[in-house]
Amino acid sequence: MTIKIGSRTSKLAVKQVEIAMNRIGVPSFEIVGVDTAGDKRSRENKVQFDKKNFVEDIDDLLVDRKIDIAIHSAKDMPAVSNLSDLDEIYISNDLAQRDEKYNSRNDILIFRKNEDPVFEKNMKIGTSSLRRKLQSKFFLEATEIVNLNGNVDTRVKKLNDGEYDCIILAKAGCERLELDLNYSELDHLTNISQGSICLRFNKKREEILNLLEPFSDDEMKRRIDECNNFLNLINADCNSAVAVDYKDEVLQAEVYGKNEYIKFSALNAEEAFMRFKELDGLRLLNEHS
Repeated sequence: MTIKIGSRTSKLAVKQVEIAMNRIGVPSFEIVGVDTAGDKRSRENKVQFDKKNFVEDIDDLLVDRKIDIAIHSAKDMPAVSNLSDLDEIYISNDLAQRDEKYNSRNDILIFRKNEDPVFEKNMKIGTSSLRRKLQSKFFLEATEIVNLNGNVDTRVKKLNDGEYDCIILAKAGCERLELDLNYSELDHLTNISQGSICLRFNKKREEILNLLEPFSDDEMKRRIDECNNFLNLINADCNSAVAVDYKDEVLQAEVYGKNEYIKFSALNAEEAFMRFKELDGLRLLNEHS
């Protein structure tokens, strides 16, 4: 049986399909490439749009049973799904032979070759993520932060062509593509989902459920769900000026306004929501509306 996999068409998306299928042990699969609404908006240099635009067109194929499995970057998944027929598993480093490439959540600051990978305040830094922009402002004291769109190859080319002094990308994606980069690693809080691979499927397809279920990292799914519950409570998503993680049974969050930010920890999403309200987090989020 040849498994049909729905995926975006970028090199990174295809690589993640190969990683997932190799981990599960699927010898025969066909990639059904989808040029998603998110890809089209990115090519149009649109900066702020819902990341679910990278997901919905592929998931529609699942619902219509035109594919067997949809594979996404977990960070693109919406905090709440309205597709009750679909479920997902996550592949992370805890499951994938402890390979950090499956679940490195850090961002990296990339410089051109032969340059000292040390950031200076007056450097032009490229990123389109609102979270990364504000972290650059608060933690790097960057003064020139410029939008950066495109897939990984396009972004690195823009850097090497001199359009930017440095750019921020997710470490996991760069490692999966085995790129030879000159970078320094950032220790900023990112997102619980960054670096994980999500495999989505139709719950009514028992044969697909039986194929995937043994490889489900249930602990990672529990942690991602807890963070998504918090994001849903504050009406935020991966586009919002929020960083959130959940480890050692503690939810850690940072919320960034235009000129200030708050950080807090809690034991669960509900407690984090209370801390968010106590610290006037809604006011900070609304500054970007």
